[in-house]
Amino acid sequence: MIFICVLLIVFLVKLSLRPSNFPPGPRGVPLLGFAPFLPKNEPFFRVIQKMAEKYGPVTGFYLGPFLPFISVDGKKAVKEALHNNDLNGRPSGTLLKSRTFGEKLGLVLVDGDFWQEQRRFTLRHLRDLGFGKTSIEDQMVDEISDLISDITEAAKSDPDHVVDFKAIFTVSVFNSLWTIIGGKRFQRDDPAFKQLLANVDLFLRGGNIAQVVIPVPAFLVRLFPSLPSRLGLKDELFVPIQQFIEESIDEHVATRSKGDAARDFIDVYLDEMEKQLENDSTFTKKQLIASIQDLFTAGSDTSSGTIGFAVLSMINYPSIQQKMREELENVCGDSLPSLAHRASLPFTDAFITEVMRMSSVAPLGIPHLAMKETQLLGFTIPKGSIVSVHLNSMLQDTETWGDPANFRPERHLDFNGKLIKSEVFVPFGIGKRICLGESLARNTVFLFTAALAKTFEFKSLPNKPPPTLEPTIGFVSGPQPFKAVVVRLVH
Repeated sequence: MIFICVLLIVFLVKLSLRPSNFPPGPRGVPLLGFAPFLPKNEPFFRVIQKMAEKYGPVTGFYLGPFLPFISVDGKKAVKEALHNNDLNGRPSGTLLKSRTFGEKLGLVLVDGDFWQEQRRFTLRHLRDLGFGKTSIEDQMVDEISDLISDITEAAKSDPDHVVDFKAIFTVSVFNSLWTIIGGKRFQRDDPAFKQLLANVDLFLRGGNIAQVVIPVPAFLVRLFPSLPSRLGLKDELFVPIQQFIEESIDEHVATRSKGDAARDFIDVYLDEMEKQLENDSTFTKKQLIASIQDLFTAGSDTSSGTIGFAVLSMINYPSIQQKMREELENVCGDSLPSLAHRASLPFTDAFITEVMRMSSVAPLGIPHLAMKETQLLGFTIPKGSIVSVHLNSMLQDTETWGDPANFRPERHLDFNGKLIKSEVFVPFGIGKRICLGESLARNTVFLFTAALAKTFEFKSLPNKPPPTLEPTIGFVSGPQPFKAVVVRLVH
């Protein structure tokens, strides 16, 4: 009995030992590591920030007995991490794969040759279809016009002109994206469509990056199907989303003929699947569903969230809202702002840049994986480590921005009033893993925000403080539901 106790103690001590030159960080407890102490009611990027203040820019701890978790904070560490190709992998535990048919599929949580082939194909053909180009502007203008009409009617229907902005931008942004992917747009009041978008929102707001990478054996997920949801990965929300995508694919298959020009991304992908039928191909129906799912969830929510933060910032800073509107009226006259106006709207662009800097809807981006043992700021990062990179620390860097807690669009303008492009402004990431939707997101946020600022005045509710700029907690950040007084301007 004593021998068994000694062996157990030795075993626990060995588990508590860290690799040589491992980054400093909290110890946790044997077998479970730091997992029991992960806060549930605080944004994880703020947890990383506090760890950096205590332990330094590269912090290490364990989730369970065998999974190293590395948090990276600060300008120097973030840059080095994102330019280190050894850290370009993605985690692929049982919990994460539960959202993609139990396989490592899609665009976001894949790596290696599979990721490079799929990303290259997706980016090339989305660009051909107008992704991030001015050619998609006409489709966005239709969505913007519908959104303006909806907000106008909502304001008219209330005696105090109060409008509820909960999820109001998501439909518009998704339609802009789905026109490229699936070749159609949906009615704003379609209940089934709105429920799909609500599912996406529930998924993105309900998770914690550190919890979902915890290594959980597959047999436990089979025994306890609710386990992913309990750990913050509500994969059941994806069932109707995947059904919607699969039905759209089946509809495309049924309505296309051989030799027809591709109507959208689904057609392009189906063409590639047919070309590679004889090969051991990565182009499959499941991969197409997973890719669209990633574009769907990442693309529409982050852009609509940024537009929501833009409106909140207008309400919180009315003098800045007025200054932006004056620029828009002087440059655009009676028309809605267009991408052609953008170069002549530096303050509007600076306002949007400051919104992105302050709101940072994806403060940690997607977690990385160490593909092999590597170095980061002189520390040894073991192979298989999960690496969480705090992009927000660059956007809030005091050395760069001086007064990062203050909302000040002018910081992005030079002495001649021209927009400054800073290498520290990285809301979309840097390196090979930079967001593939950056150009579309920038254009979307600009067109929607500029049009709203020119068309409406946004104000706080009577006798109420401005709505909070504090974000929701989840995989990505978003504005909390808010209401505002909306006044349609006469042009």
